[in-house]
Amino acid sequence: MFEKGFFGGLFDFDRDGKLDFFEKAADTAAFLQFMDEAEEDESDDSDF
Repeated sequence: MFEKGFFGGLFDFDRDGKLDFFEKAADTAAFLQFMDEAEEDESDDSDF
């Protein structure tokens, strides 16, 4: 399903069309950071 990662190959640093372990880790870390920030923004909006 996510063969090129969550961001469509953005983290395919060596441009081989596949994500190796480190590229997958960077992709996943970026995705989790994005989700944490979105969750924080959502909770900030609900304070009003």
